[in-house]
Amino acid sequence: MRRITLGPSTRNLIMLLGLGVAIQVTPRPLAGQMPAFSINPGRMEVEVKPGTGKTISFEINAANAVTPERGRLILSPTDWAILEDGSLTFARAGTAERSAAPWILFSPSATTLEAGRTQLVRITVSVPEKTQPGVYRTGLFVEERPPATPPDPSLRVINVRVRFVFVLYVIVPPVASHAELVNVEMGAGNGPPRLICEMKNTGNGHTRPLIFWSIRPNIGAAAEIAKGGVEATVLLPLATLKEPYVVQHEALAPGRYQVSVLVDFQDGRPQQSMARDFEVPEPAPAPAPAPAVTSEPAPVSPAVAPEPAPAKIPDDH
Repeated sequence: MRRITLGPSTRNLIMLLGLGVAIQVTPRPLAGQMPAFSINPGRMEVEVKPGTGKTISFEINAANAVTPERGRLILSPTDWAILEDGSLTFARAGTAERSAAPWILFSPSATTLEAGRTQLVRITVSVPEKTQPGVYRTGLFVEERPPATPPDPSLRVINVRVRFVFVLYVIVPPVASHAELVNVEMGAGNGPPRLICEMKNTGNGHTRPLIFWSIRPNIGAAAEIAKGGVEATVLLPLATLKEPYVVQHEALAPGRYQVSVLVDFQDGRPQQSMARDFEVPEPAPAPAPAPAVTSEPAPVSPAVAPEPAPAKIPDDH
């Protein structure tokens, strides 16, 4: 459990994949808390033939600290996948298609980490015989164990629990990606323009596309008003990716434009390109203010005088 002191000595927080947070606030550093840590590397790819095995490793590195810090870490397997929009999702180990979780043994499954120390984690991958060629996936969560005793209720403390994931690709040869650029779309409303490249991979290997773009006004114009590039999220075998990318942070002025896209799938084949025309419309006019509503007094009915009672005529006797 990581405790962070608020004030001039507040430590920097690191954005983590799979971050879980629980917060407590303390006015001073506490001894015995979990040191800040990282894993290296965060991703590995290992080629293993059917009926054989390999052992790999990664490190858990604890940062140095002024005060003594130590805490307990636990490791647990997980499956993962990538959705069409490029987001990462997790599932129980061994339940996903093409899961490599049943093939791995790792040690340790729990460890005590002290400031300035490094813990080596070993993973043995054993691929069963007659396994079909392809890319299989699994991962390991590395996270802090919750404290066994609750915090002192008299203290105001922020407890930040962090979780890393080590991503593992197990490649059973032979594999080859067969990726193509299917479509290009531009979203250019009132906000920053966004590029969406639809890419499809029909092969049994994965690839990491490099995407480059440029935008020109008035179809055929030579001057580029925006250009850039990005490494896309990994395109897995038999998968489609429609990941959005912000091409610039300012909105485009109303008008007609052309976006040109070049994709290098890094698979030894020629780069693929595509161009699309798009239009940024004029902003919609602001709605007219609603007319003021005034309440008119209710009409008053004219007063009706009561009819006089008929005069009584005395009888003649």
